[in-house]
Amino acid sequence: MSEDRISDIQQNIYTLHERSQKTKSELETHEAVCAIRYQGIDEKLDKLNRMVEENNKQIADLHRIATEGKIGFRTTMFIGSIVIAIAGFIYTVMSIYKG
Repeated sequence: MSEDRISDIQQNIYTLHERSQKTKSELETHEAVCAIRYQGIDEKLDKLNRMVEENNKQIADLHRIATEGKIGFRTTMFIGSIVIAIAGFIYTVMSIYKG
């Protein structure tokens, strides 16, 4: 091989080495930036997960309160119906004996 050909090959090798070092440096920078982004995304997802869990607890509490309210209303209606039935029976019996 000629001296010029060897020199060209060495220059090409040097150029490739520089490019690969630059690419390596850019990839390392990119990885560092992505790591910071992923950390931020992970923190936001954790916060969102805590918020969803808190909302689920509040919804469960509201459901429990609403269910207790229904039971209380049903019980009140049942007792009220019994009281009205007894009062109606007493009124009817008293009407029969007065009349």
